[in-house]
Amino acid sequence: MILSLLALAVVLRPWLVFGVLFITVFIVLGVFLALGYDGFWQRAMALGRWYAARRPERAAALHARLDAFAIKWDAVLDRFPEGTVDGLYLPDFGEMAAAEARHDAALDRRFDRLRDPEA
Repeated sequence: MILSLLALAVVLRPWLVFGVLFITVFIVLGVFLALGYDGFWQRAMALGRWYAARRPERAAALHARLDAFAIKWDAVLDRFPEGTVDGLYLPDFGEMAAAEARHDAALDRRFDRLRDPEA
């Protein structure tokens, strides 16, 4: 039913559909430019962690699909000359999560030393 309504919207009001898509892309691009590469992906990962904590089985399926997409996207980018599309590669979410975990552990150790200087 939703697909038929979407098809009707595309047929009857194509500018509305393209307008909504354009505004969505424009907003995401604005957020990306405002936060920067690292800030954007860190917030995206925080949203992913929240979703994984809320619905772990659905998050695992989504993660598998995103990994498959990332592999296909990297294959497309590998066809371009070296260095021309470096900004289009997707980040390694596993490495970013591991770096954030190491940072959190280091902060915990420092705060523990501040609370108990004799330890």
